[in-house]
Amino acid sequence: LYKKIVVANTIKVIVDQIFLQSEPSKMLLLIGGLAFTLQIFADFSSYTDLSRGFAFLLGLETTENFNKPYLAFTPAEFWNRWHISFSFWLRDYIFFPLRRVLIRNKLNEKLAISIPPMITMLISGIWHGVGWNFIVWGLYYGALIVIYQLIGLRGDWKPAGAFKRFFAWLTMFFFIVFGWLIFRSSSLQYLWNVLAYSPIYKDTQELTAVLILLVMIGFYASLLLVKHLLERYWPDRINLHAFYYACA
Repeated sequence: LYKKIVVANTIKVIVDQIFLQSEPSKMLLLIGGLAFTLQIFADFSSYTDLSRGFAFLLGLETTENFNKPYLAFTPAEFWNRWHISFSFWLRDYIFFPLRRVLIRNKLNEKLAISIPPMITMLISGIWHGVGWNFIVWGLYYGALIVIYQLIGLRGDWKPAGAFKRFFAWLTMFFFIVFGWLIFRSSSLQYLWNVLAYSPIYKDTQELTAVLILLVMIGFYASLLLVKHLLERYWPDRINLHAFYYACA
């Protein structure tokens, strides 16, 4: 409930104000993309947490639906971590059957690799909303999955070494943020106009606003980051968890 009311709804105000501008600068659009990246995760995952919590009170344990998706190294891993129930439904009822049909018909190997994720993610885009931006968003992830697979980086790929892991994560995080820009923009024309014609920034006042917004996004993101660190390194330290919730 805290994640929904305090984090997601607070960040939503920032996102709405930025995307309501007719011609924001590139830097302001980037801040809007980062803010929406945080907002949509906090929003979507919080309602899943609430439903799981209510189910647990009734003695039922339902599946986790968001498993730290922004820590993914590849687009396939991202979708294995994001909206898990929906992603697995797409995998089991669209991706796997389509791939089996293509392989059975002895289609060209590269086409057999490329067509299933493209069609699967296209359906995902259409499911999320009506508009060309949702269709392009779905095809964008389909293309990312295909490209990663063709160069040998499948969903279970893990780079060796801290620097490679950081670079792989940063690259994937950039793709995620850009994907959310496509998803959140009012139209593809809007996004194109900003990327092609808007200045990097307009004036020093806007730079100041950008820095303030970046600090706010970092603060609200840190609340979720601390929770992740507690769950990973001190899962049994109940007192620490209680102290975190009390401070939040």
